[in-house]
Amino acid sequence: MLASSFLIAVLGIRQVASLPADNSTVYFSGLQSALSQAGLNNIWNAITVANTTQSGPGLISGLFSDDEYTIYAPVDAAWQASGLTDPPANGDLVSLLAYHIVQATLNSSTDIAPSRHHTIAFTELRSPTIDLPGDQTQVIVLQTAENATTGASPDNTTILIRGDSWNATSAGAQFTYKNLFIQPVDKPSPLLKTLSQSGLALEANLGATSAVNNIASLGLNDTVATCHGCTFFIPVNSAFDNDTANGNFSSFNATDQTSVLLNHIINGSVVYSPDLRDGSVYVTAAGQPLTYLSSGSDPFVSVGKYRAGIVRSDIPVSNGVVHLIDTMLVETNDNSQRASEAASSASSEAQSRTTTTDVIGVGGSTSIATTTTTATTSATPSENAAVPRLNRSAIACWSFLIAIVGTHWL
Repeated sequence: MLASSFLIAVLGIRQVASLPADNSTVYFSGLQSALSQAGLNNIWNAITVANTTQSGPGLISGLFSDDEYTIYAPVDAAWQASGLTDPPANGDLVSLLAYHIVQATLNSSTDIAPSRHHTIAFTELRSPTIDLPGDQTQVIVLQTAENATTGASPDNTTILIRGDSWNATSAGAQFTYKNLFIQPVDKPSPLLKTLSQSGLALEANLGATSAVNNIASLGLNDTVATCHGCTFFIPVNSAFDNDTANGNFSSFNATDQTSVLLNHIINGSVVYSPDLRDGSVYVTAAGQPLTYLSSGSDPFVSVGKYRAGIVRSDIPVSNGVVHLIDTMLVETNDNSQRASEAASSASSEAQSRTTTTDVIGVGGSTSIATTTTTATTSATPSENAAVPRLNRSAIACWSFLIAIVGTHWL
């Protein structure tokens, strides 16, 4: 369903007029000019198309405010390669744009975590299918790019947006426009494709299919899908398929297998890698303590006497976050009452998280961010460089499990 267009012509270009005409027309005319000067014409086209939809004007008019944002703007060639130079005027396009808008200003040179660490930035993507505590939104996962040969960061300006089975890379210098930091990137997220898939349908891109299959065979699909704001430590295929390594999991009865799988889930808490602290203890969905420990560059989690290394972290899913691990935690003990109490407590605490921060892990820190710094180039005077708005937390994509992309702490 499309609303009537909120676009008006100013000097022959399409503009947004969903706020008081004088100020908003000047603002959006200037934004169109700044994007055009940077060779980012197709994202402006997407903005004007999205503004003709039912939900688009709310997202777009919000840019004209006292709040600050970072836009990760795909370059024109990226839109062309994705077949989106003439995007559909629907809610999927609005969601795609929302996922490229972060609720804070992030300087690509100073605020992004180094390689093999993550900065978690909360976007404007909201959807009825996102099942997270409070008014939480989807996150994007950022890190500084590394040299493919040496593994070292090549410089402090090339960044990656980490997807499930995709990465986007910065493509040119970041610049500012009024309350916006704008970072060109080399591709849009494949969100439009994944929006049509839900739950376990996306599986794990061959990285954790054994976990998906076992969850289904034990009748836990609904349990996993209705887990409201959860952290999943999912063993990769090699961990499931090696009976020596997994303690002969296949020989367990269904009750014990269910307990084992539930001991890989923290129910009610969405814990991203920057918030995982050495010695932190959580309660699993089977009521057992799960401990996070960091030994140098090799972080791991343990339940009972079992421990597993984290091989990839921070894969956003519709109701939480996935961290892939290299070994099964074959703990069969179960305490349903403690699990229920912990989930209720965690869920209540998570509600308050919605008013704390829009960025976790600025510059690779393990503490919640409270400030960021200014960008290096500007399309407007320096008065437009700003301190970030820090007030909401978030997550979610459409899938549940995603592929292992490497064997490092990422």
